[in-house]
Amino acid sequence: MSTAPTERPSGRRQLGRALWLLLLFAAVVAGGNALAFLCDDAFIHFRYASNLRDGHGLVWNPPPWAPIDGYSSFLWSVSVWAGWVLSGVEPPQSANQVSMLQGLLLFAVVAAAAFRIRGRDGAPLPDIAVFVTLAAVAGNRTFLQWLTGGLGTSLFSLTMVAWTVLAFRAADRRGSGWLAAWSFAAAAAGLARPDGLLFAGATLAIGALDLVRGSRPRRATLLALSPLLLIAVHLGWHRWFYGEYLPNTFYAKVSAPWPEAGSRYFLSFAFEHGVFAWLPLALVWLVVEARRARGQLTASLWRQLPRVAAVAAVLVHLAYYTLRVGGDPFEYRVLSQLVPLGALSAAAMAARLRSGALVPVAVMLGLGAAASVGWVHYAYSEPKLAVYYTPVAPQLPRWLQPLWRHHDRWQAWLHMQVLCGRPRVHAQFLDGQRAIFPPRERHAYDAEDRPVIALRGVGYSGWALPDVAIVDELGLNDWVAARTPAAELGHRVLPSELLQAALAAADPDGDGSLARDDLIREFQQRTGVRQDDVAGIVDTLLLLFAGARPDALTTAEAARIEPFLADLRFMAHSRLAPGDYVAAFDPNVTIEAGRVVIRPRTAPLTGDRVRAIEAEWRRRVRDAAH
Repeated sequence: MSTAPTERPSGRRQLGRALWLLLLFAAVVAGGNALAFLCDDAFIHFRYASNLRDGHGLVWNPPPWAPIDGYSSFLWSVSVWAGWVLSGVEPPQSANQVSMLQGLLLFAVVAAAAFRIRGRDGAPLPDIAVFVTLAAVAGNRTFLQWLTGGLGTSLFSLTMVAWTVLAFRAADRRGSGWLAAWSFAAAAAGLARPDGLLFAGATLAIGALDLVRGSRPRRATLLALSPLLLIAVHLGWHRWFYGEYLPNTFYAKVSAPWPEAGSRYFLSFAFEHGVFAWLPLALVWLVVEARRARGQLTASLWRQLPRVAAVAAVLVHLAYYTLRVGGDPFEYRVLSQLVPLGALSAAAMAARLRSGALVPVAVMLGLGAAASVGWVHYAYSEPKLAVYYTPVAPQLPRWLQPLWRHHDRWQAWLHMQVLCGRPRVHAQFLDGQRAIFPPRERHAYDAEDRPVIALRGVGYSGWALPDVAIVDELGLNDWVAARTPAAELGHRVLPSELLQAALAAADPDGDGSLARDDLIREFQQRTGVRQDDVAGIVDTLLLLFAGARPDALTTAEAARIEPFLADLRFMAHSRLAPGDYVAAFDPNVTIEAGRVVIRPRTAPLTGDRVRAIEAEWRRRVRDAAH
């Protein structure tokens, strides 16, 4: 897409544009509020903001515990803290408003970029095509969903999309001011998430090339790149304060490459967002542009290095989450920025293929319709906090079921490994946490005997217990736990002995076919779980492993279940604090009937004891790693 300046429209046309934009912004606000939610992990940011407000800095547990970065997004945590300090409104009530404001700024960036798109004849994209493009973004469920959530998704998308849009500024308008703005956007992206370091690196590389080529005075280039110093300062502070360059969450979530998960995560996104319709358009555009270049392709790419760098960075970012990380525990959170970028790129490519409004409007209407699959899933899916997945295909017209069954299979696989969790399910989990823990209340405790609770899965608990030290056994906020793999993850779902016995007994006539009803009967007898839940587990296994007959397993298909469970990986749940490490802190806090109960200790947990325990266990982990 090109971001050349547009001609100044007449007063009447400006008024029409303003009214349509106002309507679209109102639709974004309405849609975002309709899907608004907070997830349990949002309260991790809130606890860090609380400790910053109390003067302890961005820490999970105040001193004497060593600082730990379990928040990942420096800029978002500081935004939460600033909103609290400036408004006096606590983060659970203000975070979504702050996030929504950042999302509206994101939509404004998208709107400004859409009006700058030019066709091959240099004419601006017709207004009707611009508004159809913006409507495709404003009506996208993932875009609207992640305007809230409490995780700073809008903030990162704002910085990343702004950086990408700036990269497509027309060559004759890429002066020192442009480079300064591009550098600032890259720095903001790097502060918003560690992923943003990729865009800062790309910016620095292009700036270095400008210095070598002498594109502008050396001093002006260096000054324009100076916002990137914010990244250097932050990394230096992070290393000094936390002892590491990367956040602790990286070690807790990312281990061996996981393309099996990432590919299913991306395929699910592609299915729900019309990516399969976008790809043919991109292919046609590439062929047409290559023919137009007529041997000048290399020279053309060299002249447009910022655009090349932006496209490469976006693709590398996508590949990193697809091939290395394996997706994300949250539904399309790490891909949500592709929604506005995909819409802008589709409109720009369509405008280059043919002048006028017809092709861009047709393309955007088609892509908008293809992306409506996300709304279909939202309408027909049943949010349920369970280990099994409830398929959508059986609820749809028969002609759609074979295609959707592939999507259900991807989703079931991801669901079993704590990936791509739907926001409504995360909201249910938060409701459950709120029912267990008391409302937030400050307490004064003995400084020479620190109260401690050990929990698997923290978020709301960290907010509700601001003056209790929390050992995060799953590792997001604990150095030792984040580096300690948990064993036999899959057998937490179905113990091996139980699974083998149930499968063996589910073929009473020995014909090599394990029917659904027989599987349900045998699993229920051995687990004592409610029939509905057993049926859900069996249906998930059938969805994952059944071939020709969707209501039965062959012996060969059943044999694949045990290896699958043995290899399960639960993102953000595959680490576990050693039992002896947890016991060393002598956790003395429990929650009983919604009340905090503190057990007196025989030997007090002093600050010196806390520091000694952490130092000893960190040494053990480092020694084991070597």
